[in-house]
Amino acid sequence: MATFKENVYAVCREVAEELPDWSFVSGSFKNKTLKHTNLLVPLGFAFQYGSTYLQPGIFIENKKTMKLHNKLLGFSGTTSILRFTNLANELKYIPEAYRISAKIDENKAAYLKHLEDVGKPHLGKDYIDITEAKPVLRAVLQDGIGLIERYYDLSSEENLLKGLPPEYTPRDKIIYGQYEDNAGVMLCIVRLILGDFDFVVRYHNDEIPTVRPKRMAEVDKIIAALPELKKRYEETGSVI
Repeated sequence: MATFKENVYAVCREVAEELPDWSFVSGSFKNKTLKHTNLLVPLGFAFQYGSTYLQPGIFIENKKTMKLHNKLLGFSGTTSILRFTNLANELKYIPEAYRISAKIDENKAAYLKHLEDVGKPHLGKDYIDITEAKPVLRAVLQDGIGLIERYYDLSSEENLLKGLPPEYTPRDKIIYGQYEDNAGVMLCIVRLILGDFDFVVRYHNDEIPTVRPKRMAEVDKIIAALPELKKRYEETGSVI
């Protein structure tokens, strides 16, 4: 007998098969048609006790930036990330009740009865039974494709990287976040690929402000690599 996770994944594969160029791999809808960049809509699953959160986002995985990130810092990083919850007001296909939080459950009726018994029926408003999940997951992929088309220029690799970070207004005064934490570090990597070494220096010197403290250990490593990277760029036109 298939597990709940296997059943959810089977529904996801069915959804992916409906659209050309998309597949479902390891918890994410994935598009590999671009040679230089993979496009992902990760679903943010966290399986436990017959249910899972549904917390989708957009991952842009540019191969050059991720290779350089790993080379300089010793661990992998995602080129660009968007969270659906930050853009809930822009979603068109996901039903409104599931745009900020949602859970898929193998037996929604039993859980709703439990909530009713303990006097907390309001906690079940964002639950989706697995038998109801397919149209919601289809809507997630449709909204994901829409966000990718809206916020990323896929006409060329250069245009994609030059267009980062994506500019948007988060809902409810949530921190914009594209210059914060790991995202800020990755922006330094992106600018290196483009030959913009000044960006890294300005980010390091706080000429580019952030709300939270920068990840200076990683930024310092990038700064230390600048002389070699500049030399390579001058000689070959590329930092990798």
